[in-house]
Amino acid sequence: MNMKSPSKQIFKFEAKQPGSSLAIFAGVHGDEKAGVWALQELLPKLQPTRGTLYLAFANPPAIKKNVRLVTKNLNRCFFKGNHGSTYEDKRARQLMAVLDECEALLDLHAFNDKKGVPFIICEENALNIAAKLNPTIISTNWSEAVPGGSDGYMYKSGKVGICLECGSISKSKQFQALAVKTVKQFLRHFQMLDTDVEFSINPKRITRANYSVIRTSKDYHLKSGMTNFQELKAGEVYSSQDGKNFVAQKGECIIFPRPDAKIGAEAFVIGREIL
Repeated sequence: MNMKSPSKQIFKFEAKQPGSSLAIFAGVHGDEKAGVWALQELLPKLQPTRGTLYLAFANPPAIKKNVRLVTKNLNRCFFKGNHGSTYEDKRARQLMAVLDECEALLDLHAFNDKKGVPFIICEENALNIAAKLNPTIISTNWSEAVPGGSDGYMYKSGKVGICLECGSISKSKQFQALAVKTVKQFLRHFQMLDTDVEFSINPKRITRANYSVIRTSKDYHLKSGMTNFQELKAGEVYSSQDGKNFVAQKGECIIFPRPDAKIGAEAFVIGREIL
C-alpha cells in the first residue's frame, strides 16, 4: 500500500498485475459512519490482486466532528467546472482528480430514515454490477434528478458510479458488515480481490428518481411517518409548502423524506417504480 496523501486521507494500492482502476469513498457525509468504519476495518488488510485501488475518507473534518457537512453538501459538488471556494468544493476537486483516474466508483452512504432498508443508486450502465450486490432496491436517474453526486459525476464521464445507501444512520454498527461485504463484491466483480464472497441472486425492485423538492420556506410540512420508497396513493396530499400542496400521481414513491429539512436543503425526492 502506498499512502499517496495520508494528510488528505486518500490511500492508493497498486498491485503487480495490471487491471482496473477503482475508487471507494466513505464519509462524503461525515455522520454516515457504516462506510467509514467499513473502510477502517478493511484498510490494514486489503491486498488487491491486480490493478489500482483508491480508498478515500471523503470529508475528513466532517467525519471527525460526526456532522453531515462542514459548509455545504459535498455530494452536490461533483461536477466539471466547479470553482467554488468552500471546503467541500475544494475537496470535491481533489476527489474528482482521483475519479478521473478510475473507471468505476463505489461510494458508501447512509440515510436518516430509521425504518428504511439499504438500497443502491446507479445509472443503467451499472445495473449489471448492482444486480450482484445484496440490496433489493436499485434507483436510477439521480445524475439528472439530483445532480452533483459522485456517482453521477462518474456516469457523466462515461464511467460506472455506484452509491450504496447502507441503511439508517441510527444503526451504523449493524450495517457496517453490509458495507464491508459490498466492497468485497465490488472488488470481486472487477477481479481485483480473491475472495469467497458470494454475489447476490436476490430479485431487484428498480425505481427511477424523477425530481427533488427543495425546502424554501418556513411554511413546509411533510406527512409524518413516511419512509424511503414508500408508495404514494394517487391523489394523496403528502406535503405542502407556502400553501402549495404536493399531490401524488399514480405509481409515484417518495425517497429521502426529510420532515426536518433546513431551508435550502432537499426536502424529498419523488420517483417512480419501473420494474
